[in-house]
Amino acid sequence: MQINLASFNPLAADITFNAKSIIDLLRAPAPKADLLVLPEAALCGCPLFDLFDDKRLLSQAAPALKNIAKETKDTAVVFGLAERVNKESSTALAFIYKGKVTKIYDCETVDFKGLHLQLVLGMPDDKNFSPDPDADIVLFLMARPYLKGNLAPRFESLKKYAKKHAQPALMCNLLGGGDGMIFDGLTAAADKKGNLVLLGEPFKEQVLTYDTEAAYKPVSYEMPWQEELINALAFGLRDYVHKSGLDKVVFGLSGGIDSAFTAALAANALGGESVYCVSLPSYCTSDLSKSLAGQLARSLGVNLEEIGVMPGLTALKESFAHIVSHPKDATEQELQSRLRTTILGALATEYNAMLLSTDDKSESAVGAFILYGDAGGALRPIGDLYKSEIYELAAYLNQEHELIPQGIIERAPTSELRPNQKDEDQLPPYAALDKILRLYFEEQLAAAEIAKKCHTKLETVIDVLTRINAAELKRSQTAPALEVSAHPLNGVRWPVIKKINL
Repeated sequence: MQINLASFNPLAADITFNAKSIIDLLRAPAPKADLLVLPEAALCGCPLFDLFDDKRLLSQAAPALKNIAKETKDTAVVFGLAERVNKESSTALAFIYKGKVTKIYDCETVDFKGLHLQLVLGMPDDKNFSPDPDADIVLFLMARPYLKGNLAPRFESLKKYAKKHAQPALMCNLLGGGDGMIFDGLTAAADKKGNLVLLGEPFKEQVLTYDTEAAYKPVSYEMPWQEELINALAFGLRDYVHKSGLDKVVFGLSGGIDSAFTAALAANALGGESVYCVSLPSYCTSDLSKSLAGQLARSLGVNLEEIGVMPGLTALKESFAHIVSHPKDATEQELQSRLRTTILGALATEYNAMLLSTDDKSESAVGAFILYGDAGGALRPIGDLYKSEIYELAAYLNQEHELIPQGIIERAPTSELRPNQKDEDQLPPYAALDKILRLYFEEQLAAAEIAKKCHTKLETVIDVLTRINAAELKRSQTAPALEVSAHPLNGVRWPVIKKINL
């Protein structure tokens, strides 16, 4: 029997489009198969959030199933969907062959062309199904988001299940990027001895064919974590932009590490010709920043323009000089940042492009960004990466040749909103800051415990945690970040008005 495992990339809530895409796969001349396997949520897309309970949306599933069923003459298909059952929303699998639709909840074994196929909605290590000892093959259909380092453990769970039950086991995960989540489209097969024998390429639309009669040699998954993570972010960025109906991006290029790494990601995802970077110097922008931005643009092959902000800044200050003749330093910094974002937003409209925000997780955590300023944008591609991770990934990109100028990697981080400004004027060095942030968000330690583990002063830790808790209003108004960690700040929602005893 030939089984096709498809890395399927649906559009959330567009059941009509997704059904047509399934039909197109069934009609595809090659590779032909007896069974086409698509992932969980293939018909409805993911994430749906509150649309998961929308009766109007889920009512579209039934006619879509009928249209798909008409195409299952020679090839059966199984995929996931959302539907209404007894006035409640539910996930299910649909197994369709020769016009007949069989609904499966959690798991069920079906007889197909002389084989017992156990179809499971979920992962091999889930506890909500009972393995069928009589199954000839087990197929796991999933919609699990990608997180740093979670691909290899999935392979291990598939191999472990296959070996324990002495059954070939296949895996098919959802593909796509939307609202911050990244689905990797992982497809794989393990033989009954627990050897991984087939492996699809993650973050790519493809069809992997498994032949039940073939003899396969064991394969292995070997990819550096940096490459895997960069591929995930580039795919997530590309899919988010394209599904938004756009094909270009715009953002400010400052000569710093965050905008440089964002540019490298965007060039990887969309091609340099679709990346519009803008240098926006003011009176406190160094020549080094402008030089490094130019070097980077040439290295990546992206577009770079320069627009000075001083004329606009002067005009803005003059417009309210009759009220405030000498603005505070903080006021002037905000004006610079928001003026830059106004210019970038205008260019995004002109170019029909998506405006990206280049802030990282470390800055977002402590509120080291200006609301409606440098945080402005429709997506934060690096918003779930700590600053120290960005330096590691930049160094990895530079292994074979200098893609990101070394001067950007070596210079002290600065927002350059006042002369000679450095981030470390107000914050601990990022390597130390990130240790504090990890212990607070990921291990939920108190200030005294964090200070002890980090070998740092308690008042330093309290200052960082105070900044975190004061920045909630700002964080809650930022764009989605591409989520790649188990503790993204996208998912952290604390009251704005609160007092936390540190």
